[in-house]
Amino acid sequence: MRSAIRKSIVSAAAVTLAGVTLAMLPASAQADDGLVSQASRVAKYQAYLAMKSAQGDEQAEETARGFSALSDARKTRFLDLLEDHTLIKQIFEASESPAAAGVTRTELAGGDVVVERESAGGEDSASPNSTAALRASGYRDMWASYSYTDTFLGVKVSRVSVRTNFQVKGHDTTKVYPGSAYHYLYVPGCDFSHSPVKEWISSPPADNAQSETTWTASCWGSSWDKRERVWGDYRGFVGGYLKDE
Repeated sequence: MRSAIRKSIVSAAAVTLAGVTLAMLPASAQADDGLVSQASRVAKYQAYLAMKSAQGDEQAEETARGFSALSDARKTRFLDLLEDHTLIKQIFEASESPAAAGVTRTELAGGDVVVERESAGGEDSASPNSTAALRASGYRDMWASYSYTDTFLGVKVSRVSVRTNFQVKGHDTTKVYPGSAYHYLYVPGCDFSHSPVKEWISSPPADNAQSETTWTASCWGSSWDKRERVWGDYRGFVGGYLKDE
């Protein structure tokens, strides 16, 4: 996802050409054109989010509200951050960090960008797979998830999450149910999808329920794959990662 953003940015040659062109204009014209250019960037991004919202994407609605609430200067800052090669590389590298229990945060760009890794898990009392008879026999349904969210100026831009659902008895994992994966990515020009979620029980003594998917991103002719996995046992979340395929 982070690499997808990085690979989608306009080429340095195009940026240089635009800079040379502006340098040839009178100062007042440069200032006016700059204001028009920034307003155009903002309007295009808002239209992009509105299109997502119209398709029923509730998170896009939240992101659009957050972006609209920013001041004009911070809207420009937001878009600049989204197109910063060095910053996106830092975000991409942070995704390789091992998962830890709970929530871990990494701040970048002076705190304007927050990379958040969240792991959770526990007993699933609402599981449709459980029955009173199974619970009376000591079987419990459990879940564990691992998520990765990027926030720019307090506005959520991207998230990937994978979840495993399973059954335990005592300390033993007895069954793994279908897992699930969820994502959003609000970078214009990028397509994002994932493979069917695979699930299995690892060999003893680990005896963990595992779920895994491979994310595929495509941005302006470039693409990448990343594999995300989560595993859990009778305690809930045990581990997870997001790394290159």
